[in-house]
Amino acid sequence: MTRARRISTMAGVIGVALVSRRADAQALLPSAGWNAGPVISAWYFSTPLKQSVGDLQAAAEVALPFRVRFASGGFSVDLTGAGAYGAAALKTGTDDMHVITIAGPTDLKLRVSRALIDDATLITLGLNVPTGKVKLNSDETNALQILAAPSLAMPLPSFGIGTGATLGLVHAFQGDGWAFALGASGEKRSEYSPVALALQSGLSETKLTPGFAAHVTAGYDRTLGEGRLSALLIGDIYSKDQIHLADLPTDTSNNYTLGPQLSGTVQYDFGAAGWRQSAFSIGARLRTEYANAAGTKVAGSSGEYLEAAINAIRGGPEGAGFVIGADARLQSGLKFTTAMIGAAMSGVGLTLGLDHAGQSTSTRFTVHGMFGSFDTGASKSTGMNITLGLSIGARREAQ
Repeated sequence: MTRARRISTMAGVIGVALVSRRADAQALLPSAGWNAGPVISAWYFSTPLKQSVGDLQAAAEVALPFRVRFASGGFSVDLTGAGAYGAAALKTGTDDMHVITIAGPTDLKLRVSRALIDDATLITLGLNVPTGKVKLNSDETNALQILAAPSLAMPLPSFGIGTGATLGLVHAFQGDGWAFALGASGEKRSEYSPVALALQSGLSETKLTPGFAAHVTAGYDRTLGEGRLSALLIGDIYSKDQIHLADLPTDTSNNYTLGPQLSGTVQYDFGAAGWRQSAFSIGARLRTEYANAAGTKVAGSSGEYLEAAINAIRGGPEGAGFVIGADARLQSGLKFTTAMIGAAMSGVGLTLGLDHAGQSTSTRFTVHGMFGSFDTGASKSTGMNITLGLSIGARREAQ
């Protein structure tokens, strides 16, 4: 990889991290100039998990994310979005089953970037266009509280709450076989957080008014033998947020401030002969305690999340390939709530699939299964998950 290419790649990776969160639709799809495809994920619990609205027996979501990227006049433009339908089945009596649902489009996320100073500096503007579902009735709020649980890792854990924007700046440095990038950004947030959902009571037309957030990001990339090592570290600091329930007057007791958050990911691409892709990754996230309206930290609202995965595609640069992968997840949960959004979870999974790389397009179909144990603090259970994914898109990034 040439000096300019390595620097611009690192700057681009950090720029995406500064303006994109894990919930974005593009996280579900492989890198390409354009792509789209349905994702279906469903959980079934051996013993229903007790929730305030009933005992959770099963949860499922169907999502259709898309991504379009193009470059023109020195600018790179990236647009992502999705539509989704989610449902949760709750036992409310001996034999009674109540299904709550939420459906609609997500917000559109637009990212515009431009490289400066010999491609070593990247300025990025991210816009959250308010096309997603914002006004939620009681059932929709309760469904979202379940589907947004980090332990379930649904394809799209949020829909949208309005306009948001991020402005970030990244600078990359080049060495002998390595590159390092440092970036910072300010964000007017426009997404639900697990803490926010846990605080909502399920009354009609719940509205979350997020505050601002600052992000500092560092990335490192270097070649190691035939492989490549990359690392990413993100720190987040938040201002005060507010939850407003339409059936009640605004009250300062609905204010809260998320605690600082630290996330990190390390990935090693093996570069093995006979394998189209082969990589091992491990990621960790630390969520510190949030503060209530009085500025007091709430005990049990911190959490730790750890994920590891190994994924590979057996095959040549073109033609058919066999997808295989394994992953593990360990989450402490948020002990201040017994809602599903705060559930602790540990699980292991396996991925199998097919990947076809043509001259201009790529098609991939995967089946992912996971077995996990869950603990909400009020009840415990084991769960089985199956996720089906199909994506079709341009094979190479537009330049």
